[in-house]
Amino acid sequence: MRNAEVADVLDSLGDVAETNGEDRFKVIAYHRAATSIRNLNEDVEALWNRKQLEDVRYVGAGIARKIDEYLRTGRLELLERMKAKTPPGVPKLMSVQGIGPRTAYRLSHDLGISSVEDLKSALESGRLDPEFGPTVREAFRMGIEKLASFEKRMLVPEAEAEFQKLASYFAALGIEVRMAGSLRRGKDTVGDIDLLSTDPRFIDAISRCPGVAQVLERGPRRASVKLENGVQVDARAFAPEECGAALVYFTGSKDHNIALRNLAIEKGWKLNEYGLFRKDGERIAGESEEGIYHELGMQYIPPELRENRGEVAASLSGKLPDLISFDDIKGDLQMHSTWSDGTAEMDLMAEAAKARGHEYIAFTDHSVSVRVAHGLSEERFRRQWKEIDRLNEELAPFRILKGVEVEIKSDGSLDFDEGFLDEFDIVGASLHQSFRQSPEKLTERALSALAHPSVNFLCHPTNRLIGRREGNPIDLSKVIEAAKRNGKMLEIDGEPDRLDLDEVWARKAMEEGVPVVVDSDAHSVGGLDNAAYGVAIARRAWLEAGDVANTRELRDFLELLG
Repeated sequence: MRNAEVADVLDSLGDVAETNGEDRFKVIAYHRAATSIRNLNEDVEALWNRKQLEDVRYVGAGIARKIDEYLRTGRLELLERMKAKTPPGVPKLMSVQGIGPRTAYRLSHDLGISSVEDLKSALESGRLDPEFGPTVREAFRMGIEKLASFEKRMLVPEAEAEFQKLASYFAALGIEVRMAGSLRRGKDTVGDIDLLSTDPRFIDAISRCPGVAQVLERGPRRASVKLENGVQVDARAFAPEECGAALVYFTGSKDHNIALRNLAIEKGWKLNEYGLFRKDGERIAGESEEGIYHELGMQYIPPELRENRGEVAASLSGKLPDLISFDDIKGDLQMHSTWSDGTAEMDLMAEAAKARGHEYIAFTDHSVSVRVAHGLSEERFRRQWKEIDRLNEELAPFRILKGVEVEIKSDGSLDFDEGFLDEFDIVGASLHQSFRQSPEKLTERALSALAHPSVNFLCHPTNRLIGRREGNPIDLSKVIEAAKRNGKMLEIDGEPDRLDLDEVWARKAMEEGVPVVVDSDAHSVGGLDNAAYGVAIARRAWLEAGDVANTRELRDFLELLG
């Protein structure tokens, strides 16, 4: 599928258009079309072949012609022409969090800064002191640091896709491989792909794998390769009797492994990637992970918990949580349709959710002030409700809840008054605007929403975009206190570039008795699968099914909402 490629071209066009002072509505149109194409379930090239590009939401005749040109020629003349007018370095400078098109233009055109390295040098030398205040300069520094760390990491779906391609290659050869590393632990970003196998052909096969650009290291039992897309793959081969110990060791984390090794030392044993051994070298365990933990006197610890955050002590005392699984989820409580910024009609979304085993869902299209997302007015919501009523008759006993992702405005008020909000089945509140307010003001807005009698939960509380935007600097301790005090819920948003709340704060919410909801924030049919990433964060947060509100049957869930 070429959806991501075409969407990136349109996003680039929107960025350079903004840099060159183009009409802001044109800029918004490019980005809207890019989002629609990125979320398509069908290959945009197939739609192009059938001359159906204009059937895609937000793709009008003008943008369709641009897509046609790109797919026919591999280039877009307008983009190239506008890039030629754009000062060098602007696109790269814009990759630094906090630097938008106009700031990037000023840095490059007015100050001659053409790269991130130039920007870093200018900050260190004090050259930017007369041009920007200390707060802005510090934001630049933090953005550069985050860019450097994130450029080496992948979002979870990207890493999963790389693993699946590799696994398919090995499966065709009859070679079984196992996933390890941070991907197996369910972390929100992944640095490289770790693979293990007991097949003696494994190391030779990884070195000859299609898509390998460079063999970085190779030995009898290990190899590291760099793929053409820059991803590093580390491969290790072990004997069958070593496989469990290798999985423990290479899954990590480092701190978890150190804790296990110390336990082994206390017993006079030795633990490494090859097994658990007595002093005389006799192997005690190694074939399975379960065997390693059992011999150490522990419950088996799921990979998601292996961060040395108390799991070792809990395992030794038999008090590990019974972690939530995806099968526990009964409903998906945040998704968007073509009524706002989604790319699929409600009937398609509902049928796909039902096919995934959900018993209920909530459409939470945006409220009126989120104009960039085509937010709905009261009148449009009432029209949507009629369609939901019709779908509920057709799909019963499956149930669609009438929901809204209502905007928390800059003064802390909500888009709609209490009377109208009370007509919804479920209300999530979000901070999407006025990010540059002080942490105190942003926190105040979140607390105000949680105190509102009509609000049920706070959506993606920090509103982060991993690798692109740091979360809002709200005081999450106060947010959790307010949710507990007002009987409200907090969300773990499963969209892979959000995963917000993260596992640290989701665990704090659980410890305070604040229920969470885990949902997909889907904007397409395929996006419904995002809920699985939210579940992975919930597992890393030590959450059990009872800690997550939407594991309840519909009647129990509605009683919880009151």
